[in-house]
Amino acid sequence: MRGYVLKAVGGFALVVALAVLIGNVSPYPEVKSLPFHALSTVTRIFVTLVISVLWGVSFGILAATNRTASIIITPIVDLLQSIPILGYFPLVIGFLFSWGAFGIELSIILLLFTSMAWAVFFGVIGAVKAIPTNVIDASNSFRIRGWRYTRHVVIPAITPAIIAGANLAWSDGWFFMIAAEYIQYKSSVVVPPSGGVGMLLAKAAYEWKDMNMAVILLVFITTLVIVVNSLTWHKLMERANMGTFKPIIHIGLSGVGKLGSQGQSWLDFRNIQAPKAFSAIWQRIEKYSRQERITAGVAALVIILYIVSGEFHRLPTMQMIQEAFSAPPGERAATMPLLVVLTMGRLTTAYLISLVIAIGLGVLAAENKLAASIIYPIYDVGQGVPILALFPVIYLGITPLVGSERIALEITCIMMLVLDMIWYMFINITSAVKNIPTDIKEVANLFGFKGIKRITHIIVPSILPAIVTGSILSWGTGWNTIIFSEYLPSTEPGVPAISVPGIGSFLDEAGYVYGNTILLVFILVVISVIVLGMEILIWRRLLRKFEKFKVEV
Repeated sequence: MRGYVLKAVGGFALVVALAVLIGNVSPYPEVKSLPFHALSTVTRIFVTLVISVLWGVSFGILAATNRTASIIITPIVDLLQSIPILGYFPLVIGFLFSWGAFGIELSIILLLFTSMAWAVFFGVIGAVKAIPTNVIDASNSFRIRGWRYTRHVVIPAITPAIIAGANLAWSDGWFFMIAAEYIQYKSSVVVPPSGGVGMLLAKAAYEWKDMNMAVILLVFITTLVIVVNSLTWHKLMERANMGTFKPIIHIGLSGVGKLGSQGQSWLDFRNIQAPKAFSAIWQRIEKYSRQERITAGVAALVIILYIVSGEFHRLPTMQMIQEAFSAPPGERAATMPLLVVLTMGRLTTAYLISLVIAIGLGVLAAENKLAASIIYPIYDVGQGVPILALFPVIYLGITPLVGSERIALEITCIMMLVLDMIWYMFINITSAVKNIPTDIKEVANLFGFKGIKRITHIIVPSILPAIVTGSILSWGTGWNTIIFSEYLPSTEPGVPAISVPGIGSFLDEAGYVYGNTILLVFILVVISVIVLGMEILIWRRLLRKFEKFKVEV
């Protein structure tokens, strides 16, 4: 404990000293308040993280333990997590320009939530579905139901997934903080009144055009993230992966009767019931006659229709839709099938590269302590550094080597996607390998399972569900990243932007350049159809298939 306190004090002192030093040598007045900007960003991300964990755990357990809820919730969440941050701009524009400073802060938290919440949700689903059958059978035999099942079986089983998902969510907050703290829409730029290091980094790159200051701020952010991760997430991941959180069914001599009694609770693994508050409300409603209930229902319907009709005039007319597709860049809407194919090709290429590397690094980090001591710092840097800020730097570095701006941007786009997508699969695979039960490892050693045989019979069945879960998250964040990596805005007046043809650059032009909201929504609908199609045809089938791949004793 004493060593941890000394490490925490030393890390905090390092971050503060580095912030003060950068502020003193910087010529920009805003950077001189770097400690306060860092505190604003950390607080903002932490608040969003708490909201994301509470939401992800609640809805994740619901979707994993109830088939009807899964059919409804999972595709919607998969769709929402694949919508790029830019796609939520029409939703937050009202907050940005009508609610003042509070509206700006609320908008930033909402934008961060759209990139942080999904990792926890899908991690919880994967963990619940991976609960060993013998544990489920034992709990059924002793009539462990409702809240007791959730408390003694589900929560211990999903705790490692919650920690891993929260870690990914925390990293996602840093990854997308520039897009959230430096909002560009048409010709306007909106920044949070309380400041933030993401805002400073964006200003250094786009307004001040000072790449030296941008690199210095990147070093500071990386140091801050590594210090926080070493003090928090590393400790939590180690504790979770050491087997501290495991489903335990403990039966004492006087406990059989207690386990055999079925309590009344709002959550049941087989048949989820309504919460007690809703049950009480429903019991009260049942006291009214049928005619009174019908009257109340009609009144509620009238109120809903009144609210909808009040907002109906804001919907675009057919003339407005035609004008949107005639105005730039709507005249190129006919080429969207080709643009979708090009973007899907980039995403697939980056995904396959990420998958191969993540499996190798994940298994190596989980099985070898020396390799883990090397790989985890790389993971901290890769997840902590806002890659979007490195986009122009990577592009400018590659261009002289290939001699073509188009090829350089294509390579940069793939690199950006790999750097973003790889960590979701890595952390899920590492967690899955580390959480292989000890008795299974002992049996494998007893029968001499080594090398390829150990990989094919033990590791692969254990990581297949984690690969699917990581793949869903990787594709979701890939759609976010592709929007920014297919389009490089110019920082010089009169110099055109550089882009590669794709649905991402088309969305950028519609939103950032022309502010064509109707076309922006149409492109998002196309992306939503693609995401839902992949959810139904690929991911849901793989999840069901790989639920059977469990290594049990």
